[in-house]
Amino acid sequence: MLAKVSNVKRISFLFIAFFVFSLLGMDHTLAYAASKPVVPHKTTKVVYLTFDDGPSVYTHQLLDILAKNKVKATFFMIDGNMKNYAGQVKRLVKDGNYPGLHSVSHDSRKLYKTNSTNFANEMVTTQATLKRITGFSSHIIRAPYGSTYMNKAMRDYTVKKGFKMWDWTIDSRDWALANNPQQILVNVKKKSGKPQEVILLHERRQTVQMLPAIIDLYKKEDYEFRVYDPKHHIVVNFAKDKRL
Repeated sequence: MLAKVSNVKRISFLFIAFFVFSLLGMDHTLAYAASKPVVPHKTTKVVYLTFDDGPSVYTHQLLDILAKNKVKATFFMIDGNMKNYAGQVKRLVKDGNYPGLHSVSHDSRKLYKTNSTNFANEMVTTQATLKRITGFSSHIIRAPYGSTYMNKAMRDYTVKKGFKMWDWTIDSRDWALANNPQQILVNVKKKSGKPQEVILLHERRQTVQMLPAIIDLYKKEDYEFRVYDPKHHIVVNFAKDKRL
């Protein structure tokens, strides 16, 4: 009987000791966790590379550079150029880049000075050409020379036709720098710094030359490269029209 009581006492003592040490260990863990520094949440910086006026003889070179760097881009294309370079259109879509629309004429008089409907109607034609070549229906457009030329009636009709519209946050002015390609990088770097950048580039020889350096710049600045996504559309037009 005494042996049985002693065993009970021994078991009770072991249980109490285990419970006390568990509490001490938990307090130590909590104290350690509380002493760890809090790492602030890192805000994601995003950059969209966009190319106008293609496709062209330079499209494959641009796509090669993008593929090599595992970067996707958005291409705003002209109707006639898509017909002339259908293979490039098919490849850029296959590679995971996003096809956008950039009019038929690229003529400011026809687009902005004729009437309030011609602009969007040209985009409808360009949209149909893209779909015929790729089977893809795009609703993102870019106004040649920027949407500052558009009045409200034009924007209203563009909304009616179901389009979204992007301008840009950085104009590289690459089209004017055939003899000074390094200035393209200077222009981009000088204007960069916002959490979200949409860079205007063109399908030009000098742009092909400087694209690796532009990509490298944003990688070093910890930007995330993104391609246009209609499911997560962001408003980037000069009129700040939320409908577009």
